[in-house]
Amino acid sequence: MTITLTAKNQITIPSKIAKTLGLKKGALFTIGVHKNKIELVPVEIREKVFSPEVYSKLEALAAKEKGTEKKVTKYFINNLKSGK
Repeated sequence: MTITLTAKNQITIPSKIAKTLGLKKGALFTIGVHKNKIELVPVEIREKVFSPEVYSKLEALAAKEKGTEKKVTKYFINNLKSGK
């Protein structure tokens, strides 16, 4: 089976595979690179409900971490380039 990478670096998972794995729109995956191969692994997400106190802590953590996304992305890209 062959698929094509679009100009926006997107691929479509063939419907046969999606049906076999029970994938739905919005499915999440972890992605990894192993010896010139891309590995997509479906992630099962279950919605969790948190108390107001926990939401406050999560919001505080998000505020503290804001702005670090670029550093993490740059670190990730550099590791990919170096084969780590």
